[in-house]
Amino acid sequence: MMDMPQTFRSRCYRILEGIHPPGVTGRVVDALLILLISANVIAAILETVESIYAAYGPSFDRFEIFSIAVFSIEYLVRVWVCVDDPERQDQTPLKARLRYIVSPLALIDLFAIAPVFLGLLFNVDLRWLRLFRLLRLFKLTRYWSGLNLLYRVMRDEAPTIGAALFILSIVMVLASGGIYLFENKAQPDAFGSLPEAMWWTVTTLTTVGYGDVVPVTPWSKAFGGLISLIGIGMIAFPAGILAAGFAEQVRRSQKLYRERVDEAMSEGPVTGEMVAELEEARTELGLSEDMASDIVRSEVARKDEDAYCPHCGGPLPRGDR
Repeated sequence: MMDMPQTFRSRCYRILEGIHPPGVTGRVVDALLILLISANVIAAILETVESIYAAYGPSFDRFEIFSIAVFSIEYLVRVWVCVDDPERQDQTPLKARLRYIVSPLALIDLFAIAPVFLGLLFNVDLRWLRLFRLLRLFKLTRYWSGLNLLYRVMRDEAPTIGAALFILSIVMVLASGGIYLFENKAQPDAFGSLPEAMWWTVTTLTTVGYGDVVPVTPWSKAFGGLISLIGIGMIAFPAGILAAGFAEQVRRSQKLYRERVDEAMSEGPVTGEMVAELEEARTELGLSEDMASDIVRSEVARKDEDAYCPHCGGPLPRGDR
């Protein structure tokens, strides 16, 4: 009887975290949470339409109360079961839960419910609280490996992206100063200060060009053309970093998955449990099923080639494979 709470907690952990095999219960819970998150985002969008909110306001409010109850229970249960995470087995329950609370996914879950409770404690504009419900869209990162891949890329490339944004900030400040000197006297309303000039710089560097503020003097037009050319390269710089980061992450994921496949094949006949572990690894690494299948086929083919002597072509003894 003393083991029941631990067993029940472990079961809840496997269901919420999608540990393979998740079973019917795990898939149903995931599907219902995804549906509820999507419905919350749609509701937050529809509530901004005054005619719809005037007609269905009470229904929106009841749905919000129901959603907050579900998300709050989910958050508390995740905090409770996080101690069963294999990576936290060497931590005390209190330390494991504190570490989990400050993890990115847990903070997303907290931000999804915190605005409502803050609204109950403080006098906050309800319109702002409704817009904060859009943050619940980030809860979907638990269920799509592609979003986790994006997070890993942003995390690993953060120093490089930060350096690119710093250089872009320097260019923006210098460009704002230049256009301010050229256009201040000609258009004091539009370029009366550096902050006002920065709006033109941002739209020019990003090549958006709304046309609400344009240079009129010959020197400022030439300067604006130069800034436009610089902007093409500067905006493409972070995009190139992200593209390279994605390629590197995919390469790392493929390497790690290949190592998992080699390890599973070296242990003997592949069992159903091994297949489930490989499927879990594929999901965690963000690989598609086709990509994972290609890796498995290549590793099987390579293992078959290694099973034969490279000199005589005969099969090697099992102990030498």
